[in-house]
Amino acid sequence: MHHIYFLLLFLVQSQLSAQQMLRSKEWCAESRLSNPTPPPTLDQRSDSLDILHTSITLSLLNLPQIQAHCDLTISGKKDNVPAIRLDLEGLTVDAVQVNGLTAVFSQSGPALYIQFPTPVSTGQTAVISMDYHGNPIMDASGWGGVYNQAPYNYNLGVGFAADPHSFGRAWFPCFDNFVERCSFDFHVTSASNRPAYCNGTLQSESLQNGQITRNWTLAEAIPSYLACYATGPYVSWKRTIDGIPVEIAAAAGDTNKVKATFQHLPQAVQCFQSWYGTYKWPKIGYSLVPFNSGAMEHATNIAIMRSAIDGSLNFETLWAHELSHHWWGDLATCTTPEDMWLNEGWAVYSEHLFTEFVYGKTAFNTAVMENFLNVLQNAHVSEGGYRAVSGIPHDITYGDHVYKKGAVVAHNLRGYLGDTLFQQGIQAALGQTNFQDWSSAEFRDKLTAATGQNMTNFFEDWVFSPGFSHFSIDSFSLHPAATLICTLYVRQKLRGAPHFHQQVPLEFTFVNAQHERLHQTAIVSGENSVVVLELPIEFVPEFVWVNTRQHLLLARSEKEVVLKTTAAQNLSAAKITVTATVLPDSVLLRAEHHFVRPDTAGCNPNGYAITNRYWSVEGDFPAGFDGNFSIFYDGRGQLDQLDRELFNQTGSSEENVLLLYRPGAGFPWQEFPTYFKNKLASATDKYGLLRADHFLPGQYTIGKGQSITAVQEPGRKLLMATVTPNPARNEFRLQAEGKFDKVVLVNSEGGTVRVWEMAPTQQADLQVDSLPAGQYWLLLYGKKSTGAVSIFLTGN
Repeated sequence: MHHIYFLLLFLVQSQLSAQQMLRSKEWCAESRLSNPTPPPTLDQRSDSLDILHTSITLSLLNLPQIQAHCDLTISGKKDNVPAIRLDLEGLTVDAVQVNGLTAVFSQSGPALYIQFPTPVSTGQTAVISMDYHGNPIMDASGWGGVYNQAPYNYNLGVGFAADPHSFGRAWFPCFDNFVERCSFDFHVTSASNRPAYCNGTLQSESLQNGQITRNWTLAEAIPSYLACYATGPYVSWKRTIDGIPVEIAAAAGDTNKVKATFQHLPQAVQCFQSWYGTYKWPKIGYSLVPFNSGAMEHATNIAIMRSAIDGSLNFETLWAHELSHHWWGDLATCTTPEDMWLNEGWAVYSEHLFTEFVYGKTAFNTAVMENFLNVLQNAHVSEGGYRAVSGIPHDITYGDHVYKKGAVVAHNLRGYLGDTLFQQGIQAALGQTNFQDWSSAEFRDKLTAATGQNMTNFFEDWVFSPGFSHFSIDSFSLHPAATLICTLYVRQKLRGAPHFHQQVPLEFTFVNAQHERLHQTAIVSGENSVVVLELPIEFVPEFVWVNTRQHLLLARSEKEVVLKTTAAQNLSAAKITVTATVLPDSVLLRAEHHFVRPDTAGCNPNGYAITNRYWSVEGDFPAGFDGNFSIFYDGRGQLDQLDRELFNQTGSSEENVLLLYRPGAGFPWQEFPTYFKNKLASATDKYGLLRADHFLPGQYTIGKGQSITAVQEPGRKLLMATVTPNPARNEFRLQAEGKFDKVVLVNSEGGTVRVWEMAPTQQADLQVDSLPAGQYWLLLYGKKSTGAVSIFLTGN
């Protein structure tokens, strides 16, 4: 609804870029609820009386004071309703009539109580006429209400600190909530050089004695917070796009800037209509106002900060965000602010879709990932924990979980459904909610009906629950047949989430020695999944990676490069810097930064304290290749909070910070043998750099403990192995590409449950009995190689 792009732009524009501006909105759901119950303060007045039409006559000739008259046409929805409570804050009512009869009224704070001369019953209509005056208020936060900034006077329809946030009551009597909608007329008198712009279309205007009265009508029903006016030294910049009138109110000297900044407005209209359906409003409108903290999505007359319309393209996602509210928020409004993500999260994702439409997929992916990493690292710190996007508390209605994580959820919905069903489902759901309000649960049900896909799991996991999921491949095996059968052992981990996600369409990328790629998708659920996929018999994968095209946003960031130079490369997305010191040929390298605690079951014999993240580094490393790479540890406890938990658990000292390594999942964590540690700040700052002096493929993390530097020697090879059958009951065959002479069976808690020693071999038939069902690891050791493979035992 109030997109209210809380762009905190107190910033000096010459010093800060558009990307540095902050938006702010918030609310939070901590419990996992399929059908969240509306809060007890939900306004029920609209169940008794319906406001059909609001007509506002407003004089702005004696600012900051206003003189106003308002007619409300109401209809009864219950019998014998004796009175009405309207919202009007900071203004004094002079007289009230109901159907031409004087009515008794009183004011108490923001409430206006009116006694009907005759009770109103079901189906009956009445007209309440009110005269009022005063100096309209601003919200205590400084965001919202009526602004008198000569030569401009205008309103912003929500208040960040107001309760409720809807803030139509700052200038006219109303039911100030998200569910009561009505049509509007506006009759605004102002100085002739400061014409008024309002919702809807201009019907007429008259000039006399240096005054101008302009009459506007909006036939489409909107809630109170979307009603608006703006007066100033305006002229109209007009166009027509796809048959839709466009009118932008700007000072005469700003019209060239308007033309340049809005040059991609036709593409935005095309983009949003393609995804969301036909534009339902009589015009596209903006009014430039001297406000430096964003914009407000008043229907057909968006208030947007004048400084953003500067002739550049730096702020075009701001005006695109506001335009998208004419689907998300204005057309379909969240029933309660607890579901504000339906307005604001989708508006932020609309920025991404606009970017994709105008600038292409690469720019889209960059915007999506930048937003996601901000959420992943910062939102839970700044807003008191991991939160669901539905059920947000009042004090953070306009915060990062609503805006930024809401966009993450929208992107993942697209990934779950695919573009065709996503487009089909969104258009159908919005089409059924034209000029209405809805909850997250209602949105879910409409998507389910429109797409034929049961959206319960998605909404349980991403909308009604906090946190994030993460997926990795513990191991994979290949079995040639008519096709090449690839069996993947997939592990799900969680960051801040209360339960494992279910029915996730996870994409796997297969990469062969020629760097050719195949993509296949499979449905995975729960902590452990076994996925069997068929590949062309001639396509033998060297690597299998998860979610490389980022159809889903999971608790991971990554960067893939081809090293062609020995110059250092900052792979900032993966939080790692790499340098090739010996480069006999170009090298494919993929670095992934995982925002989950690495698995330590059976893999931490030295008892290291380990941070809540790890890296995986893989690639096609030719003989003779070597290099170094650097990662940072950060226990300072600032916004990113990357390693704060590690230092909180084990003390603040940096002396025992270690770089840990293992060749792959299931191997024991050991200290990397040759690395450099540099404290980059004072000892109390707990911030520094760890630089590995050699490149070994595998996994890395940050630990604390006693330095041993007893990892396997550089150059030891990773031994690929397979198990058949898998799952197994009590016997199985272990086969490897090289020789091994020792096998250790480890359970999921890290305990060693079996050890086999044998003459060097590439194949062993092994037996187990009396072991509980579950996932286990087989660790293989040879003279010059080590390996690990996952096995599922079904129990006896």
